[in-house]
Amino acid sequence: MQKILVFCMTLFLLTAVEGQSQQLWIQQDGGKLYLDHTVAAKENWYSVGRMYNISPKEIAPFNQTGMEQPLSIGQKLRIPLTEANMSTQGSPAGDEAFIPLYHKVKEKETLYRISLTYNKVPVEQLRSWNKLKGNETAAGAPFIVGFLRVKKESSPLAGGGVTPPPAASAATKTAVAETPAQVKNVAAAPSVSASSGTVHAPVSSGQTTVADRTPTRTLPVAPGTEGAFAGLYADYMKGRKSKSMNGLSSYFKSTSGWKDGRYYVLVNGIPSGSIVKLTASANGRVVYAKVLGEIPPGKESEGLLCRISSAGLAQLQLAEGKHDVVIDY
Repeated sequence: MQKILVFCMTLFLLTAVEGQSQQLWIQQDGGKLYLDHTVAAKENWYSVGRMYNISPKEIAPFNQTGMEQPLSIGQKLRIPLTEANMSTQGSPAGDEAFIPLYHKVKEKETLYRISLTYNKVPVEQLRSWNKLKGNETAAGAPFIVGFLRVKKESSPLAGGGVTPPPAASAATKTAVAETPAQVKNVAAAPSVSASSGTVHAPVSSGQTTVADRTPTRTLPVAPGTEGAFAGLYADYMKGRKSKSMNGLSSYFKSTSGWKDGRYYVLVNGIPSGSIVKLTASANGRVVYAKVLGEIPPGKESEGLLCRISSAGLAQLQLAEGKHDVVIDY
């Protein structure tokens, strides 16, 4: 009888250890992200904390208990994922290992929706981590949405560490993959008249642009047109509460949007590929734009909320310069 008990206990422990060495699946509860952990022999609050690189003082209250309560073999714990132990960018430091964290793709779930679920991980990062060329996702498939950051010397999970593939610049890669020829030589872009809202088409000569030397022409997008992405925005917003932020906008010159109404925006804090609603505070005009990526760093970008493509700026009937806008997303 004793031999049978020992055999069963050994089998249980081996199963528990094997289960925790497999893929780490992120769970959610009320917007909080966590991992499931099954307590094995000789584990305590501190050893579990070292395994997942998080203080046991955070694990205990997350499980609605106290550290004075000892752990028992087979007990289920929720391990919170925070900024301290979950990474969605960069590479591990010399003493760290990055363990992939997986999400199980739901039916008809888009990259945009997955991005919002996991702390707005840039869509380009998701594509890079999962070796995707487009936006296709397969229902039920394991999908990397981040990495557990652990210490090599203290976590038994460190052996499963990987080096995340570098993601291309969001603005650059999206422009190439989804919007070819939309962000080109800035000299080739039209400019907007401050007084009439009409568009001046610059004349190019080799590498040099001579602006405002040609007759003005009517805005090529019909008045009242809010853009080709208006329908997509409505789809994105179904079943979720919108967020807003306001601030100063500038623009970037682009060849896109003058005929097809495809407007674009550079903005920090919103995943590339997202569709946003842009409202000009001065006149209430609205356009819907796709996020190409973040605002490039530099003195000219200081204090800006966003940069709108030149066609979008024209459709908002705003002159070149800085203007107050509201972004809903």
